[in-house]
Amino acid sequence: MPADGQPVTVWVPSAALVLGAASTAAAGIASPPTAGLDLLSYGSPAPIGFDPARATRRFDYVIGRRPGLLDGRLGMWWTINGGSYPDVPMYTVREGDVVIFQIVNNSGEVHPMHLHGHHAVVLRRNGVVATGSPWWVDSLTVEAGDSYQLAFVADNPGIWVDHCHNLRHAQEGLVAHLAYEGVTTPFLAGDATGNHPE
Repeated sequence: MPADGQPVTVWVPSAALVLGAASTAAAGIASPPTAGLDLLSYGSPAPIGFDPARATRRFDYVIGRRPGLLDGRLGMWWTINGGSYPDVPMYTVREGDVVIFQIVNNSGEVHPMHLHGHHAVVLRRNGVVATGSPWWVDSLTVEAGDSYQLAFVADNPGIWVDHCHNLRHAQEGLVAHLAYEGVTTPFLAGDATGNHPE
């Protein structure tokens, strides 16, 4: 809140909130902003605790779409590097690795991407270097045509899903995994297992 106690209008999708003292009347609402908040340049730089320039693993995660069969159904299905789950890369790391992930969305639709078990910092969007406060994410909305370069430290051993958080898209093939060397699981995936998480 401003120190002078004057009301402030905050815009959120499809609504505006007027914030102020209890006695503040919402006399009028200002026009919506002409520009959005750009987290790539917002704030001041700060240390992130590791050096992305010393990355030991680099992965591409190119989201696309293609015609094909999924569970015997003909359709247009989501792809990662040209394949749909389970025919996608297994991103493999060793504990302590510094990882660079390049996400490119060539699918024509927006995807809220989510890597379980880790937090990543945005280094670049569409080739533009981040200059503001470190932009830490575990989910990231990747608009159609956008690309992001992210970095993280592999510090949480396991086998972690990396998928679109529009769960219909995940069900339609937009799922991959990040696995640590030496980590296994007794769990299986696929129709024959009776494991149907969707």
